[in-house]
Amino acid sequence: MNKFTNFSKMIQISEPSWEVAETEGLAGLAVNYQNAPFLKHEDVSFINMCGCSYLGLDTHPAILQGAVEGVQKAGTLHLTTARTRLKISMLDELEGRLSDHYKGYTASYITCSAATAAFLPIYASGTFTQGVKPTMVFDKYAHFSMNHVKPICADETEVLTSPHNDLDYLEDVCRNNNKVAYIADGTYSVDGFAPIKDLIYLQDRYGLFLYLDDSHGFSVTGKKGEGIVLQEMGGINENTVVVASLAKAFGACGGMLLSGRKDMVERAVRYGNPWSQYLNSAGIGGCLASLDIHNSPELAIRQQRWRKNLQIIDDNFTVTNSGTESPIRVVLLKSPEAAVKSAKLLFDLGYYTSAVFFPIVPRDKAGLRIMPSANLSTEQMVDFCNKVKEVCKGQLLLSH
Repeated sequence: MNKFTNFSKMIQISEPSWEVAETEGLAGLAVNYQNAPFLKHEDVSFINMCGCSYLGLDTHPAILQGAVEGVQKAGTLHLTTARTRLKISMLDELEGRLSDHYKGYTASYITCSAATAAFLPIYASGTFTQGVKPTMVFDKYAHFSMNHVKPICADETEVLTSPHNDLDYLEDVCRNNNKVAYIADGTYSVDGFAPIKDLIYLQDRYGLFLYLDDSHGFSVTGKKGEGIVLQEMGGINENTVVVASLAKAFGACGGMLLSGRKDMVERAVRYGNPWSQYLNSAGIGGCLASLDIHNSPELAIRQQRWRKNLQIIDDNFTVTNSGTESPIRVVLLKSPEAAVKSAKLLFDLGYYTSAVFFPIVPRDKAGLRIMPSANLSTEQMVDFCNKVKEVCKGQLLLSH
């Protein structure tokens, strides 16, 4: 009996929609940048309206040059030895600068999934809680990259799944257990945020440990790109770990694990998938260049342009996350079929959107996930909105 995962059921429910998306030419497209923001697939030129490079830094000349210089400085693309034995010297520079920038202790990973897989099982073992194995509570809507390690954590300790953002449930667990860890998204990939202020209250009262993935909130908010979680918390503390993408709004590649405790980072690196590859020299160079941008006036300029483009979406549609600083908007439609059909029509008109359906969203929802970038002009945003209205006419679940 499945306790924590059910891949068979997930595939059974979602496969028909994925098959339709692939048949319509909306999945697995091989592309190259033609002239940013335009991508090209075969002979088709289009704008990607569902990319995670929210600030448009993925094509920034300084980051691309940083990647080139990273390879040149290291003299290799990748040092094929586990970082616990040997590592490219620039890795220390990057992690030192990330630690200084975000005021904590940092380790970088090739993905946020690798960071999560490294850290959570070790935390479940009781290593960081004086041998007392914590009860681990995963939010129902925690990202797949975190849910994926539930069975491994459950081999070490008790694992529970809480209703989404249910503080009463979580507090009840805290009252009845000595050590509790809560695992959730800071900024969710479809809708909403973790209730940070309430979680801080539980942390102060019960010593609740927080593991929050703020990949979608990172870089887009905060004077230095701290993101939603660190902003609301006022910085990292010893009872919190934040994992965040260095590949989305940050504009480079990989992920970052940020802790208020040095020993947590050191043991995650040493014992959590130590065989895994770390960032190669191009990735390190790109991340260093992005940090330069995060310490310059350009960050605020791009954040403002991004907010303006979000507002254009909010002004035209009734969408999830309207009026918030989540970078994600979903135009809700009546069915998965309507979502795929609308996405296909938009692609033919020069805009790629993501048709979302289960398991990306709950089974009773479907729609177009839209993530506007700072590098799109007002004219492009208005044209896109007009085309969405045109192709989705009669299929919008909620009208503006």
